[in-house]
Amino acid sequence: MTTSHAQESVRLVARAQKDVQEIITSAAELSGASMSQFLIDAALEKAKAVMERNRVLKLTQEGADRFFEALDNPPEIQHLDEAYKAHKDYEDGVSTFKRKPRP
Repeated sequence: MTTSHAQESVRLVARAQKDVQEIITSAAELSGASMSQFLIDAALEKAKAVMERNRVLKLTQEGADRFFEALDNPPEIQHLDEAYKAHKDYEDGVSTFKRKPRP
C-alpha cells in the first residue's frame, strides 16, 4: 500500500506596475508556463540563491588561512578586569558601562 503526501497549496499575491506585469506575462508565454508558474519558479530560484548566499561563508585563501589560524590559536580574552571595574550600575537587570575611548 502506498501513502500519498499531498502538499497544501497556498495563495501568493503580488502587486506590480502594468509594464512589469506585461513583461512577466510575455516571458511566461515565451517559456510555455502559466504566469503563476513562471512567478513561482522565478521567486523560488531567487529565494534559494539568497538562502545559499547567507548560508555559505566565502573567503579568499588568505582569509581562510587567518580564520583557521584563529580557530587553532584563539586570542586571549583581554580587558575583562577593566570591564568589570567599569561596571557602574546594576539595577532591575540592566547593566550600565562607561566606555573608554579607543586609542
